[in-house]
Amino acid sequence: MKKIQLTCLFISILFISNSFAQTTGEKKGWPSVERYAFISECIKTAQENMSEDSARFYCYCMQEKIEIKYPTIDEAAKITEADMESADWQKDIKSCLGGFWTNKDRAPFLTTCIESAQKGGLTEEKSKNYCECMLFKIENIYPNPVDAIVLTPEKLATPEWKKIIQSCLDF
Repeated sequence: MKKIQLTCLFISILFISNSFAQTTGEKKGWPSVERYAFISECIKTAQENMSEDSARFYCYCMQEKIEIKYPTIDEAAKITEADMESADWQKDIKSCLGGFWTNKDRAPFLTTCIESAQKGGLTEEKSKNYCECMLFKIENIYPNPVDAIVLTPEKLATPEWKKIIQSCLDF
């Protein structure tokens, strides 16, 4: 039952996201408005079957996987239930159901990040989007939150991390 709900979730979200699509001049990947619409709708729907933290991780994870396979929202909107039932998609769905950090790990990160981002000049909404994106990326790189202690200002200044940070700022 849960598998069917998750399949339906993505099909409905892709159609909803497609209705919010706008051209923003971005050349690679989905425009920010499409990513935001997809993830927002996904979280709302996924929370019917999982916690908000788990839903957020799941939706960021699936959005990333879908965007890789379908570079435009129009292509993604063509995904069918049969596609979502394929072994390849089921593997992707299962891999996104994890999440590694607990709410006790995630909450302080998000609070601190959002406060810092707002002090840095980002709006409340942009700060939230940026920090949720960064949490997802960091959680994937450092499944054990204790390991994330290595993220010093020097490490964040490396080209690899600058690229990750920019991808979340572009969100």
